[in-house]
Amino acid sequence: MIRGSVQPKPSVPMPSPTMPVPTMPVPLPDTMPSFVCAAWGWREYEMPAYFDAAVALGLPLVELNAHPQAPKHLSHEPDLAALPAVRRWAADAGASLLCVAGRNDFATADPAARREHLRNAHWFIDAAAELGAPFVRLLSGGHRDDAPDDATFSRLHAAFNEVGAHAEQAGVAVVIENHGGPTATGQRVARLMAGIESPAVGLNYDPANFLNQGADPLMALRWTRQWVRYSHWKDVRWGCGGPAFCAFGDGEIQWRPILDLLLGTGYRGYFGIEYEEPQDVRAGTERSLANLRALLAEVLPG
Repeated sequence: MIRGSVQPKPSVPMPSPTMPVPTMPVPLPDTMPSFVCAAWGWREYEMPAYFDAAVALGLPLVELNAHPQAPKHLSHEPDLAALPAVRRWAADAGASLLCVAGRNDFATADPAARREHLRNAHWFIDAAAELGAPFVRLLSGGHRDDAPDDATFSRLHAAFNEVGAHAEQAGVAVVIENHGGPTATGQRVARLMAGIESPAVGLNYDPANFLNQGADPLMALRWTRQWVRYSHWKDVRWGCGGPAFCAFGDGEIQWRPILDLLLGTGYRGYFGIEYEEPQDVRAGTERSLANLRALLAEVLPG
C-alpha cells in the first residue's frame, strides 16, 4: 500500500517541487554514466579485499562504511591514525574513495546523544577530506518514527546546518539518504531540505528505500529532484513477508519513468550500485551493474 501524503503543518514553508535551491558545486564524473560501489553489502569484507573485489568488478570508485555494524571498515568514532593505511590499501588496489557512508541519528530527543552523533558526523567529514572523498552520506535518524513532529524537524534542521557549515569548510558535500521516518516520503524529505540553509547539504536519492517504506519513488523524486546530488540503486520485490531488497532489475520497480525524470532534471552525478546481502554480494553487485548499465544505455542520449 502506498502511503498517503497527509502531513502535519510544517514548521517551515513547504517548497515547490520545482523551486531552485542554492547548492555548493559537487564533483561530477568525467563520463556518463559513472558507477560507484556502494559499501553496505560489503560490510563483512576487510577493506583491502573489498577494494580488490570492487576494482575487479569494474567499480574502482568506492564508498566506505563508517557504521558500528561494519567494524571492518572505517570506525564510526574518530580515528585519524587509521586513515593512512586506508589510503594505501585503496591505492594498491587501484580504487578511488568517493564517499564515506556514516551512521547517525540527529532526530533523537536526547541532547547528549545528539551531540555525540554530531561529533561523529564531523569525524566522517574530516575523514572524507583526508581521504580525498568528495561526499559524506548521512541519515536523518528516527527511522522507526512514522509521525515525526515539528520538534523532530527542528532538531534535524539545526543539526544539518551545523554539519553543513563544517562540510563547507572541509570542501566536502553531505548527502542525506532517504531511509524512513522523517525521510520516508518525498514530502517529508522536502520539508527537511527546506529548512537546511547550508549549500553543502543535498540528497542521496534511493528509490528502493522509498518503496520499501511504502512511498512511490517516482512521486518522491518529483518532490525532491532539485536536491539530488548522489544516488543509490537497488530493487524491491514482494513476498509473503512483505518487501525485500534485491539486485537492481530483479524486482518490481518500474525504472524507466524514474530515470527519465531524474536525467531530464539535469542529474549528471554518480550511480551507486547497492546490493545489500553480504552472502552473495559479488554476484548481486555484478548483476545489478549489468542491469543498470543496460537500462541507462537505452535512456541516455548518444
